[in-house]
Amino acid sequence: MKSLLIIGTLMLSTASVHAEFLAKLVGYQCDEKANTVIITYVYARNEAGKKLMKEKGPRQWDPWSLIEKTEDENFIRSLKTVHGQCRLEDGMYEITLGALPGNGNLQGMCGAHMSAWAEVRRGSDVVLPRHALESGDCHDTSVPVTVKITIKAGGNKPVIETVPWKDFYK
Repeated sequence: MKSLLIIGTLMLSTASVHAEFLAKLVGYQCDEKANTVIITYVYARNEAGKKLMKEKGPRQWDPWSLIEKTEDENFIRSLKTVHGQCRLEDGMYEITLGALPGNGNLQGMCGAHMSAWAEVRRGSDVVLPRHALESGDCHDTSVPVTVKITIKAGGNKPVIETVPWKDFYK
């Protein structure tokens, strides 16, 4: 019995461990034909995640790329934003995207969780107030994840599409 326990322990300790590869991208598109601005938030894991990152477009960012860490890489020193523009028939739309960390202490609770937010303005009008695409609390799986926001020219309200947390992270 003791030898079986030792053999089982050795087998477990020599089993290869594979880290899971997780990828998220926040981005925007200008669809002049449909006269819309589209904010997107996507996720994939492992091979699909690697493919997502490899095929990332010029208007997509990994939310982790929108932070600056301290030298020891344990804390977030600063947050960055990216800015873009879409010209629609009723004016220029200014898009701002930023990181939404789960915790400024990357070693703390939710420190490994990184999401994003989006804001859209047309001139002095706020078309989409700063909108968190996910809850900042990595343990709150009851809050749906925003996967797409469509803003049509002409003063229409943004159309926000969400999915349940479990469907986003499947």
